[in-house]
Amino acid sequence: MGAALAGLCDNADSVAPGVQCHAHARHIIVEHQSENSLGSDLFARPYDTGRCDADSLPGDLVVRNEWAEYFSGVRGNVLVIDSGTGPDVREVIMIDLRTRRRLLQRSYLDLAPSTDSLAIGLWDGYYLDEPLPGCPPPIGGLLPGVDSLFMVNLRTGDVRFAGRTLCAVRQ
Repeated sequence: MGAALAGLCDNADSVAPGVQCHAHARHIIVEHQSENSLGSDLFARPYDTGRCDADSLPGDLVVRNEWAEYFSGVRGNVLVIDSGTGPDVREVIMIDLRTRRRLLQRSYLDLAPSTDSLAIGLWDGYYLDEPLPGCPPPIGGLLPGVDSLFMVNLRTGDVRFAGRTLCAVRQ
C-alpha cells in the first residue's frame, strides 16, 4: 500500500505514545491507536488549527475505530482509511473532508497509483471457478482468482473498472 499512497500525506509526527499526527496541505489527521485492540480512532481537522492534540476537538470529523481502522492517506480533500485485520477481510473507506460525506466503503486488496489528481486506483480480488485463460492453475489446494483494477472518482465516489486484471490465487 505504501508505494501507491506516496505523496498522499506530507509528514507524520508522533505527539504522544500511540498517537501520530499526519499533516497535509489542508488537513491534520490525528491517529490515536486503541489501547486494547487493533486499529485507531481518527480525528480530522483543518490544517490552520495547527493542533495535533491526542484527543478530538470541537469541530473535528471523528472516525471511531470499529473494525481495525488505520490512516492510509489524504488525497486533496479525501481521507483514505484502511479497515480490516487480514488480506481477505479488508475495506477501504474514503471520506470527503469538506462535506464530511462518506464517498466509498468497499472491499479491496491494495491501492494503486493514479496520475489523475481526481482519482485513486484500487485493486479488488475475486474467486473464480477456473483460472482465466492464460493463467496457470493454482497448486497446493489454492483456488483460482483474479485481481481487477478500479478507479474511484474522488469527487463523487463513483467506481469504474479500469480494464486491467491480473492472474491471482486465493486461499
